[in-house]
Amino acid sequence: MKKFILFFLSICWLSACNDDVDLNISSTEETIIDNSTSNFSEEDVVKGLMRIKLKEEPKGQVAVRSVNGKVSTGIKALDGSASILKITRMERTFPYTEKYEERTRREGLNLWYDVWYSEEVATTRAVNEIEILDGIEIACPVHKVSTRAVTLPWNDPYLDKQWNFYNSGTENWQVAGADIRLADIWEQYNGNPNVIVAVVDEGVDVEHPDLRGNLWKNPNEIPGNGIDDDKNGYIDDVYGYNFVSNNSNITPDNHATHVAGIIGAVNNNGEGVCGIAGGNGNPNSGAKIMCCQMLDGYRDSQGAAAIKYAADNGAVICQNSWGYNNNSTIDPVDKEAIDYFIKYAGCDNDGNQLPDSPMKGGIVLFATNNNNSSNPKNATPADYEKVIGVAAIRSDYKKGSYSNYGDYIDICAPGGENKKIDPNNTVLGKEIYSTFPFGSYNYLYGVSMACPHVAGVAALVVEKYGVGKKGFTAEQLKEILLSTAYDVNGYNPNYIGQLGNGCVNATAALQAELPNVNTSSKNFLLRSNPITNGTLLFRVNYELGGNATVTIYNSLGNKVFRKNITVKQYVTTSLDINKLAGGYYTIEYECNGKKIKDRFIKY
Repeated sequence: MKKFILFFLSICWLSACNDDVDLNISSTEETIIDNSTSNFSEEDVVKGLMRIKLKEEPKGQVAVRSVNGKVSTGIKALDGSASILKITRMERTFPYTEKYEERTRREGLNLWYDVWYSEEVATTRAVNEIEILDGIEIACPVHKVSTRAVTLPWNDPYLDKQWNFYNSGTENWQVAGADIRLADIWEQYNGNPNVIVAVVDEGVDVEHPDLRGNLWKNPNEIPGNGIDDDKNGYIDDVYGYNFVSNNSNITPDNHATHVAGIIGAVNNNGEGVCGIAGGNGNPNSGAKIMCCQMLDGYRDSQGAAAIKYAADNGAVICQNSWGYNNNSTIDPVDKEAIDYFIKYAGCDNDGNQLPDSPMKGGIVLFATNNNNSSNPKNATPADYEKVIGVAAIRSDYKKGSYSNYGDYIDICAPGGENKKIDPNNTVLGKEIYSTFPFGSYNYLYGVSMACPHVAGVAALVVEKYGVGKKGFTAEQLKEILLSTAYDVNGYNPNYIGQLGNGCVNATAALQAELPNVNTSSKNFLLRSNPITNGTLLFRVNYELGGNATVTIYNSLGNKVFRKNITVKQYVTTSLDINKLAGGYYTIEYECNGKKIKDRFIKY
């Protein structure tokens, strides 16, 4: 500030002496840096306190004294302003320590002092008064500080139990951030009623007060009249259908009710827990849960019929936390029902997007199994390449002790951990807290709890990109979910590449650019061309993931490279081609009966 004032006065003096002077000021002289600290808000700083740095060590003892209203500090430069500001106390900011005093002085930290003065004096005035004094190098306010804890937006009393949505790391079994990164976007995207998520499971408690407001209701069905009013093949299917009993009576069950709550428990209603896509408390918010009961205890499952029903009645996300026994292959009828959902969800009979649908086509999610196995056949149907297979992590980023893993996994999400995994620690909070039948709440853990986290985030992405818009596709949704997942390999050195693309990440998914995956040219994408470091990078979409063969031909058409590899969809794959000479090449990628060719140059 002093330099600025002197510079300004000198300019004025020169102008007064000679009005014809042409001041050729160099670019460095024109750049005036104002070190004034007045650019702050009074609300953001501590009243009655500033910090100063002296230009040199005080010659005597620094002590504030007041005699007949006149204040002295022991620092001559300050004494002129001490009475005006009513300075009451001064102390070294970095106190004297015999062991480290030498280096403290060497770095000039001994020159910093905290100065207390009357709170009646505005901080801006006090700082400006001091910073222009000779002998003062810096004068600055003391900013208020706070923790970086997030204040979550909803008033549901059990939200603090849901570490899976926001993990602060405050408990000894937690690591901060091991969650679905929901807090930063939740107020903006929290669920839209035009997005329907089918919970294909046991029975959801349709009378639960924390779920009722977000249950899908068949708009064309009159309840209890014994008639198939909408001609969809099912009588009185108001909330969905019980495919086991072949009637509309949904039987409340722990598992399905818990899964439904993770996705869509009503937010901001002053009751219970929150759902990822549970809305904001307003009547016209929150994704809708379609109840598709395909299990009832140990009775035979009816998954295929339930999945087809979901596609035919408006769902675009199909949530499945169930699977076969070990060493199984996918049932052909289940496979065809899954294919049907992926193709026709949100579409008319010809596969065209319906006017009121938020997405063309659907995605199907399956939880992997809970037997800590890498064998894909122990996780069917989660191993089917067209579904999103979901594994589970704990509140410390590590794989759930129970969760299956392997190359077939697409993504992971919080599934909690068995409270008894450590005999000395029975903290219930390690598990996932959600809705339970008959208006209650409880903890469960498992891959069944991980899968609905992905379904809930998917509902938010559809809300952003699909509701009220045309042309958003299931392939785009799938790419967004998988390509924005955050890496958990560092916490799982024994499972690198076997927990999918990482943990589902709500914030990144809702900040992602809308991918263009509608054309076949985007099925295979070279990420490096030309190649200067000997590494060929490429990425494939959902159609070309799996066991692939890569062949490279030189400019003469001769085969110079061939390798069989397993390629994950939407993940960048690298190939070492250091041994190839510089020149033009053609890469041929073959997978799932499809063959793609592209050209590149290597330097």
